Amino acid sequence: MVRGRDLSDFERGVIVGARMAGVSVTKAAQLTGVSIGTVTKVTAAYKTQGKSSVSRVGNCGRQRSLGEHDARALVQFVKKNRSATLAQVTESVNAGRSHSVSARTVRRQLHREGYYKEVTVPRASATGSPEDCGNGEAEGEAEQEAEGHSDDVASTVDQTS
Repeated sequence: MVRGRDLSDFERGVIVGARMAGVSVTKAAQLTGVSIGTVTKVTAAYKTQGKSSVSRVGNCGRQRSLGEHDARALVQFVKKNRSATLAQVTESVNAGRSHSVSARTVRRQLHREGYYKEVTVPRASATGSPEDCGNGEAEGEAEQEAEGHSDDVASTVDQTS
């Protein structure tokens, strides 16, 4: 008898079929090469759940602190408030919870949902001129300062020669 491995769906079906055909628990265990306790558990699971295969996926390991409902609420909040900071999003998640979650947990969940750290870039207007973006004045002032600075350098060079 092999110990510690999961039964395949076929093996579970053989056990259930043998028991339904009237084979004893001991004979079913010998037929499949599993313990008597395993035969009993598989048979009981079939009688209560109505299926021979028992899915263990999703039951193993530590449960996530943010469930499916919390994840949907988180995505809805982020869609409504695209410019919200991580601290604001974390605060909104923790608002109605008895157990608070950290900002890192919120960041991980957002990453799972497809939201990544992004930099917002101002959009150009319909005319496409950079002055309409709000940066035109600052660029113009910087150019004037650069031109004025170059004149100062040129005047100092002229005075020394």
